[in-house]
Amino acid sequence: MTPARLVCLVLVAALAGIAAPETGRAAAFPSGSCNGGGCGGWFRSNVTVTWSFDPGYTGTSGCGPTTITDDTGGTTITCTVTYPQGGTFASVTVRKDSSPPSVNPSLARAPDSDGWYTSPVDVSFSGDGGPSGINSCTSGTYSGPDSATASVSGTCTDGAGNTGSGSVTIKYDATAPTVTPTPERPPDVDGWYNHPVKVAFSGQDAGSGVKECSPPVTYEGPDGNPAKLVGQCRDAVGHLSAPVAFELRYDHTKPTRPAVKAKRTSGAVTLSWTSAADAVRTEVVRSPGREGKKPAVLFTGKGIRLVDRSARAPTKYWYEVRVYDQAGNVASNTLAVQPATGILTPTAGAAVRRAPLVRWAPVRKARFYNVQLWRGRTKILTTWPTTPRLRLQDTWAFAGRTQHLRDGRYQLYVWPAFGTLAAPRYGAPVGRVGFTVRRR
Repeated sequence: MTPARLVCLVLVAALAGIAAPETGRAAAFPSGSCNGGGCGGWFRSNVTVTWSFDPGYTGTSGCGPTTITDDTGGTTITCTVTYPQGGTFASVTVRKDSSPPSVNPSLARAPDSDGWYTSPVDVSFSGDGGPSGINSCTSGTYSGPDSATASVSGTCTDGAGNTGSGSVTIKYDATAPTVTPTPERPPDVDGWYNHPVKVAFSGQDAGSGVKECSPPVTYEGPDGNPAKLVGQCRDAVGHLSAPVAFELRYDHTKPTRPAVKAKRTSGAVTLSWTSAADAVRTEVVRSPGREGKKPAVLFTGKGIRLVDRSARAPTKYWYEVRVYDQAGNVASNTLAVQPATGILTPTAGAAVRRAPLVRWAPVRKARFYNVQLWRGRTKILTTWPTTPRLRLQDTWAFAGRTQHLRDGRYQLYVWPAFGTLAAPRYGAPVGRVGFTVRRR
């Protein structure tokens, strides 16, 4: 009989030479129990064997309670009872196994690369079952997650039902690294790069770690939306990541340089300029500015024309027109506008309904001016204002006569004067202008 079978042995025999009882009834056999129950199978804890038998015995041997504390593949306990009519005995065999089996793992193959497994590996478990032997063991396959201390656990159960556990730690990496591209700076303008930018590639790997990545790359053209830089990383066991692209919007090309025109009138400078197709903003800077010599921004927007009414007639100005594209690239053109000269108002050929204000460009160091007004071939006014302006009147006196500014054609002349009214010295004419008075 093998230890793995669960049996209870009860041996019964009549004592040799015992006479039959006088009543003619055979002697009863003792009955054993284990922990109050049957004695068959395996026990995992201490076992106490007790006996029961008929009264009227004259003696017993080995029939007291007996406790089994050690693991055993089979310990036999015998009880003998003597009666007047003869004797009987019985035996029970106790099997005890209270210790869980030891468990030993076994990997199906050696590591794939430098101590690491790079693909699923089967793991089986075997054990030492002690007295009761091994009944069954588990097995499995490890397929992730990646880890330098991946653990695979298993169990074995012995014939007594005790379960032991064991594990094996492996290094497992079946996944290529992830890749992160990082530019050295954020975009320059509104999500666009407008000059070269360096991009580095770094990796993350939960298993064997990153061994190497693509070297940093500097993007410097061509313009693109998007432009791309590609990098990869490799881990310590040789997994190469898929190419990872860093996309960027890149524009390093300046817009077309604007063509600038200017027209200066008595009270303003009118600028106009061309605008490139990719221009999104124009800026006009004047020097000197509105206050002092510091340049001032007169305009920002999408227009192509500006009337600068703050320009002073005797001042020379420089206007810089800057055209920006969406990436912040700028092209500029600067135009110098000379001071206004000559008679500024009224303009040549103007038709007025009332006596006009005459204005002219001042002449450096002039102390006063000589202004003459002619109607046809007749001079009807001569005067000497000290400032470069004169308001004509509807009626005035000249050469002993009263003059009227009636409808008709007029010619107006202005000369700068130096010296004194008593001894004037006249310079080159400031200008001459013809205008018409038309009241109706």
